[in-house]
Order: sequence, then structure tokens, then C-alpha cells
Amino acid sequence: MGEKTYRTICQFCHTNCGILVHQAGDGTLSVEGDPNHPMNRGRGCSKAAAIPEIIRSEDRLRYPLQKTGTGFKKISWDEALKLAAEKLGEIRSKYGPLSLTRCSGAPVSYQGRDGFLQFMGEFGSPNMTGAGNLCMVPRMTAFKSVTGGIRAEPDYDNTKLVIFWGTNPLASERFGAYTAYNGMRQILSRLKERGTRIISIDPFRTKTTQQGDDWVRINPGSDVALGLAMIHVIINEALYDKAFVEEYTSGFKVLAEHVQACSPEWAEPLTGVSEKSIRDLARAYATTKPAAIYEGNGLDMYTNGVDSVRTVAILISLTGNLDAPGGNVFMPFAQQSVLPTKPIPKEKRIWYEKFPVFGEVPFPAVKEALLAEEDNRPRAMIVHHSNPVLVQANEKRTRQALEKLDFIVVSDIFPTATSEMADLILPITSDFESYGYRAYSSVEGGFMALARPVVQPTGLARPVFEVEYELAERMGLHQDYPFHDTVSWIEYMIKPSNITFELLDMEQIVYATPPIQYRKYMTKGFKTPSGKVDLFSPSFEAHGYGPIPSYTDPAGEPLSAKDISEKGFSLLGTSRRPAQFVHTKFKNLKALTKAYPEPFVWIHPQDASDRDIREGDEVEVRSPQGKIAIKARLTEDTKPGLVWIDFGWGNPTDGKANINVLANDAFFDPVSGGTPNRMFPCEVEKK
Repeated sequence: MGEKTYRTICQFCHTNCGILVHQAGDGTLSVEGDPNHPMNRGRGCSKAAAIPEIIRSEDRLRYPLQKTGTGFKKISWDEALKLAAEKLGEIRSKYGPLSLTRCSGAPVSYQGRDGFLQFMGEFGSPNMTGAGNLCMVPRMTAFKSVTGGIRAEPDYDNTKLVIFWGTNPLASERFGAYTAYNGMRQILSRLKERGTRIISIDPFRTKTTQQGDDWVRINPGSDVALGLAMIHVIINEALYDKAFVEEYTSGFKVLAEHVQACSPEWAEPLTGVSEKSIRDLARAYATTKPAAIYEGNGLDMYTNGVDSVRTVAILISLTGNLDAPGGNVFMPFAQQSVLPTKPIPKEKRIWYEKFPVFGEVPFPAVKEALLAEEDNRPRAMIVHHSNPVLVQANEKRTRQALEKLDFIVVSDIFPTATSEMADLILPITSDFESYGYRAYSSVEGGFMALARPVVQPTGLARPVFEVEYELAERMGLHQDYPFHDTVSWIEYMIKPSNITFELLDMEQIVYATPPIQYRKYMTKGFKTPSGKVDLFSPSFEAHGYGPIPSYTDPAGEPLSAKDISEKGFSLLGTSRRPAQFVHTKFKNLKALTKAYPEPFVWIHPQDASDRDIREGDEVEVRSPQGKIAIKARLTEDTKPGLVWIDFGWGNPTDGKANINVLANDAFFDPVSGGTPNRMFPCEVEKK
């Protein structure tokens, strides 16, 4: 067996960097960054280095598994798909097509994004749910309500000021949603070389805050208040772009009246940021031309997350930085097909009357419908590339909800906390055992890149689209499928871009659009009800939501020091994801855990001293929802009274504590269903 090198992409986080996988004569694999991929330009991270272990891990799911009275037993694919087809068919016949829900995870790969989507359309169910209520989709919903587009990305190479708001891109390796910036690790150095001012808005001192010029230390979840106060200053001091506002926005007068009560003095006790600092921040952003904002997941997991990002979108628009050079730009993106191809009755989604503008069914809607045993509740769930038991707030109630389902199918590559609850587990190939693809945006144009199989599938694992199609075939739902396997799925999805699979296979990276174009609104307008930027949202008003962002308690309830004390607690808890990992994945891999072996609760030395807690002590963290055992780390990167706890553990392969045991699910964002996973009262006690 000779040596081989495969040029492909890593799909273990949203960045999807280009990589080169080298296979030695003995089959040993090694990985390095692809110097010719515009996303990373040769950069490789610890996750990419762990790819060989992911492929060879003893923890991999190798066979279909059926739950029995004594555990799980191995079965054949024929038995597995027969069981799935029979059970789903029975449930459909008895309860109708709305009885099935699909639960998906973060779309770090398009296999994860698209698996079983067409099946849902053929089944006739609009009940797609997943982790979207906690990540990105609330922000996309917010941007769309204001600008008509779901993302406006920073134009780093032309800007003079950047605000990193609720994001730590030096840790996440993500400086945009899906935009390649010609080497992500070079972005900050290029900004500094040009003298670009870098401001971070974050409750914690992070790698990114330490590299910036200014750090605005905000109270968790108070971003709406900060944004509204900045808008107050910009309007009252006439710092907005008058020409843009007059010609390309609607609702300015109503917005101006709305923010009169939202002064920096009003915002100071809510945000923990002085009124002077708020004014300075607003003036700096409005008067530095051009300026860009990159907002992150730090804004999502509160009950006011959508309004937080609406204020960001309004700020970008008021200052004339929308789709302008050096501002936030609608980047060129390669067009793709849409799944499912069948029209589905959106208005029949679970709790549609409560969440009519959100792009999917928020998981809390599914959860509460199950717990209340509502008539239109789902009876079966396909969990694909997702782990709701760990991701959603209040693990105990999430488990109780899933226990009420008649049938659960989980497709994944590793056992998870959710797969433990499954009736049927389907082993799916990893991203390095089947083809895939990714679309990216960039200044040079929208392009696509191919993911290639570099090894044979582990055990009996199969590509998800083969499994999906065969299941549909066994149920007689396959006649209108636009694909039957992975390659035909890719061919169908990329067809609108005029790119072929053969071309991708030959060239690896193929551009599908012209380079960036600025101020497209001058000829095309905005995709909003008014055709302009909606500073006052008629679509939100029509559905009973506030047409202008307003500040509400980010946890859904007051959590001041007094409020917390009355509940019997003295600390506020929040979460973070260590940079070594992605969501709830890969905590079982030695290549990653040797640098970060377990989750910690990070506590200020003053709070630790008050509790006689020392570095590395075993402690118990308790909230109104539950308690976990975890080790303590002392840090001044947080402030007294605020602890943060590492997120992502709790699978059977790691056996560690899940922070979302502590998170409250009693309140959620009225637009997105986002729960306050990042804010709960707690106490930390030495064991």
C-alpha cells in the first residue's frame, strides 16, 4: 500500500477549514492545513489533529442497535430499517404525518444539516426542531426582520473599527458565519497592522479581549440595554448617516421616540457599563468610518436574544455601515437547492401560533407539548447529529419529555446521552468516510469545496443519505426523492450554482459567483415588507411581537443580587465552550482531553476564599433545577459574584457533569424559544 494524500475539508466545526490528510503505507493518518484553502491558508487546530483518533476510536458506533429490556443488542441493517419503517408507518397511520419530528444539531457539516430533511417532506411533517433555539437561528431571525438578509458579515480588510460583541473568535476560530477571509488567524494581525481599533464587548476577559484596544465588560444578557443606549446617543447627537436613513430606512421617527427613555444613565445599572463608557462606545462606532460589528453566540442563550441582535442590526444600519465597504456586507454566496422539495404545512407546526416567524419549531415547543401530552404532540423523533439531552436547558425535564415518545431513532457516530434513550441507533459514517461539500462566501466570490472519503467506513456504518433513501423506499415514500445516495445528494444541492460534482472532484475549490459587490440595495432594495431597512418591524408587529427592540430580563425573571439571595443563592452562573471542543462532541478523545481533561467551574478568587475553595477542589454547584459535582478553577477573568461553567460534557463516553442540569427551562425568548442557559442563580460549595 503506497502513500496517499487526500485534499479535503474538515467538518468538525462551522469553519470547515481545508486540510490535507496523509495516509502512510501502513495506513497511519496525519493531518495538516491546506495552504491553498481561502478559509485557513494552512492553519490547523487541535480538532483537525484529532481526526485520525476520531476515525479509529473504539467508542465509534459500528452496528445498528435495538433497545431491549436489558440494554442494546446488535442487529443487521435489514432488521434496523425494517423496524424503523414498521414503527414509523404505524405511528403515521394512527396519528397522522404531523406525529413525526426531526431533531438536528448544529450544521457543522451539510450531512448534519440535510440528513432526513427530504424524508420529513415525504412523510408530510413540518416539525423540524433542534438546537436552533440556542445558536445562530435567533440571530438570523433578528437580522432578517431588520435588513431582510440573514447575515451581514464584517468586511475586515476595509474597516477602521471592529466590535467583537459576545464572541471570542481567537478561541472559536470563527471570524464570520461562513466567510473565508484569506486566513482566519491572519485577520487580527492585519487589523493591527492597519491601525484598526478593536473593541470587545464581553462579560469575561478572553483571548480576544486581551488582544483588543478596548474591553467593554458587560453584565451577561444586558446587550439589549447597551444597544438601545448606543442608539439613543447616536440619534440624539445626530451621529447617524442622515442620507442613508432618509432614503433607505423606514420607522426612524418611531425608533427615535422609543429610545428617548433608553439613555446611558438608564442602561448603566443594567449593563454594569458606565454611562460615559456607553457614550464613548456609541460615538466611536458612529464616527469611525467605516466600522463593523461581529456578533456571536454569546447573545443567543437568553430570553431576549432576538432583540439583542435586532439592536445590533439597527446600529449597523443607522450608521450607514450596512452593505458598505468596511462595514457589514451581504457577502456573495453560492446558490444551493432547498430541502425538502415537497411543500409542508408550516402553519401546522407544533406551537406555530406562538412562534410564527422562527425558521423551525423551537425545541421547547416540542418539549412542552410532550410534557403536557397535547393532542398534536409528536409521537416519534428522528434525532440526527444532535444531542438534545445535553444541549437543552434542564436535563431532567428534557429526559422526561423524550420518555413520552413512542419511538426514537438516533443516527450518529458516537454514543450520546440522547442515544441512550433511543429505541433504535443507526451508525452513520464520519465526515472522512463519505463525500460531502461546503459553500463559503468571500470577498473574491462565493465558492464551494469538496469533502472526500479518506478511509473505508467503520464497522457497518453507512452514509446518512443512503440510509435515509432506503428507509423512504421501504415506506413507499421514495418516488419523488431528488437523490438516492451521497453523490447524487451533492449533485442535486449544487445544481443551482452551475457547478458539477465532477468539477469539484477535479478542482477541489470552485468559485460560483462574482466577487463582492457593495451597496446592492441601491438597485435591489431590501427583502423586507417596506423594501427598506425596517427600524420598526411591521412583520413582528403583525405577529404580536414588539416592532422595536425593548429590554426585558435576560433570564425571563429578575436576577439581581437581591433576587438571587431571596431564592437562597449568592452567585450567578453562566456557561462557555472550551476552544478545544465543538458543542457536546469529542470529549472522549485523548488527543483533545490531554489538554483539557474535564469541565471546570471558574470562580473569582474572592468568591473562592469566602467559601474556603482552593484551586482544583471538588465542589458541588447547585441551582434551583439541580446540582452537579465538578472541580473548581480560580480566575480573575470573571468578576466576583459570577461563575462560569464549561459546557459540553455528560455523554456516556466521558462520564462528566452536564451544566444544563442547572439551566432553567421555565422561560424562553418569545420569538425563538431561546432559554437562559447562560444565566441562572447558583451556589458553589466545597465537597
